Amino acid sequence: MSSGRGEGDERSSTPVPFRRLFGLARPYARPLAAGTILLLASTSVFVFVPMQAGDLVDTAIEADLEGRLGRIVASLVGLFGVLGVLTYLQTWFLGSAGARLLRDLRRRLFDHLVGLSIDFYDRRRVGELLSRMASDLTVVQNALTEQVPSGLQAAVRFAGVLVILLILHTRLTVVALLLVPPVVLFAIFFGRRLERVAQEERDAVAETSAWAEEALAGIRTVQAFAAEDQSRDRYNVRLADLLGVQLQNVRLYGAFGGLMTFFGYSAFALVLGYGGSLMLEGSLSPGRLTSFLLYTFSIGMSVGQLGALYAGYKRLRGSSVRVFELLDQQAAIVDPPSPVRLAESPCGLSVRSAGFRYEGAEQPALRDVSLEIAPGELVALVGPSGSGKSTLFGLLLRFYEAQKGEILIDGHPLRDVALADLRRRMALVPQDIFLFSGSVAENIRLARPDAGEDEVRAAAEAAGAASFIERLDRGFETEVGERGVRLSAGQRQRIAIARAFLRDPQILLLDEATSSLDPDSEATVQRAIEQLLEGRTTIVIAHRLATARRARRIHVLDQGRLVAAGSHEELYEANELYRRYWLLQSLERQQPPAPIQSAAGG
Repeated sequence: MSSGRGEGDERSSTPVPFRRLFGLARPYARPLAAGTILLLASTSVFVFVPMQAGDLVDTAIEADLEGRLGRIVASLVGLFGVLGVLTYLQTWFLGSAGARLLRDLRRRLFDHLVGLSIDFYDRRRVGELLSRMASDLTVVQNALTEQVPSGLQAAVRFAGVLVILLILHTRLTVVALLLVPPVVLFAIFFGRRLERVAQEERDAVAETSAWAEEALAGIRTVQAFAAEDQSRDRYNVRLADLLGVQLQNVRLYGAFGGLMTFFGYSAFALVLGYGGSLMLEGSLSPGRLTSFLLYTFSIGMSVGQLGALYAGYKRLRGSSVRVFELLDQQAAIVDPPSPVRLAESPCGLSVRSAGFRYEGAEQPALRDVSLEIAPGELVALVGPSGSGKSTLFGLLLRFYEAQKGEILIDGHPLRDVALADLRRRMALVPQDIFLFSGSVAENIRLARPDAGEDEVRAAAEAAGAASFIERLDRGFETEVGERGVRLSAGQRQRIAIARAFLRDPQILLLDEATSSLDPDSEATVQRAIEQLLEGRTTIVIAHRLATARRARRIHVLDQGRLVAAGSHEELYEANELYRRYWLLQSLERQQPPAPIQSAAGG
C-alpha cells in the first residue's frame, strides 16, 4: 500500500525522453518511414511548381512562344498528378500506421491497467482512466504519425526553398526572411502557454468524463431519488469549467494562428513591394517575381508549420507524461521471482496475526486476526458491517497485502504463490454481483473460458439457474445488458453461483451467496451449494446467522478484531455479541410485521 494519493496522482512537468516516446512507434518504423519519405518526395516535386509557374508567366508575355506555353502547362499538370499519387500513398502509409499504433497503445495501456492492484483503483476514477485512453493516446498518436512527419516536411521545404531563393535573388531573400525571427519568438512564447492550457483542458475533460460515467452508472439511484436536476447541475458545472479552459485554449490558438497568418502575408507583401520595384528597374522579370512570390508563400507556410509543430510538441509533452505515468505505475501485488507450486488437493488456510488498514482510513480494518481453516472445512465469518469480513476475503485473494502478520495456504505464504495459481484455486461469490454486457453463457464462462456448452449448462443446472435461463428469449445466448440490468438480483446471483460451479475451486468464498433469492430458489441453490462444498475449503460471510449455524466453526469479528470463535452453541452461551445478533434475527423471523398506519391516524 502506498501512502497519500500515490505517486501517480502527482503531475510531473519532466518531459518524456524522445527515445522512449519514439520507442512506442518502433513496431511501425517501416510504414512511418515510407510515408515520411513520400511526404518529402512530394515536397521535392512541389519545389519545381513555382519555377514552372514563373516560366509560364514569362512565356505568356512572349506571344510568339505558344508551343512552349503548352509544354509548360502540360508539365505542371504532370507535376500535380505526381503530387496526387504521392499524397495518396503517404496518407495511406501514415494513416494506416497511425491507426494501428493507436490500437496498440490502447491495448498496451489496457493490458497494464488490468494488471494493476486493487489499491490503484481505490485512488482513481474509471472515467479519468477512460479519458486518458481516448484523448491522451490520440494526441500521442497524432504527434508521432502526423506532426513529426509534417515537421520534417516543413523543415526540408524551408531549406530547399531557401536555397532556391538565394540562387534567384539574394537581397530579395533577405527581405523575405525578415519576419522569421519574430515568428520563432512568438512560437516559443505561445508554446509555453499552450502546454499549460492544454494540460488544464485534458484534466477538465477527465473530470467531466469521470462524473458523467459515475452518474450514468448510477442512473437508477439518480432517478429513484428524483435527482436528475441535481445531476444535470453538477455536470453543467463541470462543463462550464471545461468550456472556460477550452475558450482560453481557443483564444491562444487563435492569437497564435492569427500572428502566423499576419507574418506570412506580411512577408509576401514585402517581397511583392520590393520585387515590384526590381521588376520596374528591369533587374527582375515578371515570371521570376511570380516564382519568388510563390516560394515566399511556401517559406511562410513552412515557418507557420514549424511553429505549429512546436506548439504540438508542447501538447505532446503533457499527454505523453500522463500516458507514461500510467504505464510506469507499478502493481502493489506482484508474483514472486520463484513461485511455489500448490498441490491439487484441498487447501488449508492459516491467518496469523494479520493486520490491515485502508489508505486514508483512521482505524485499521483488521487488527491482529488469527484463525486456522483445515482442508475441506466449512467456516463462517459473522459480525456487524465494517468488522473486517470482506477485508479478510480481499487479503485471501491478494487484492491487498497484509501489512502485519501473514497468511498461508497449505503452509506457504500467499506472497510465495503466483497470483494466477492462487486465484485459479478460488471462486468468489460476492453479495454484489457484477455481470458483464454479453450473453448468459459468456458470463458463466468467465470462470473458465475454454468450457464447452455442456459444461456451462451443467454448471447452470447445478446452481439452479438452468430453468430460468431456458425461459429467457434466447436461452443461454440472451444478452444480460450492462452489469446484468436485464436480470433480477436473484438471477444474477444464481449466475454467479454457476460461475463457481464451473470454476470447480479448491477454496470457495461465499459472501451470503443466497441473500437475494426467494425461499424456493434459496432451498434449491442451498442444496446445490451443499454439493459444491463437498471436499472443498469454504469460508462463508454470513449476514444471517441461520446460515452461519451450518458451519463447523464460526468466527465473530468486531471492529477488525476476532473476538470469539466456536460452534453456534458455544458462541450463544459465551459471546454476548453473537447471542444478541441471534436473538434479534430470531425476533425478526417470528414477529409479524406491524400494521402501517395512514398519515390521518386510525
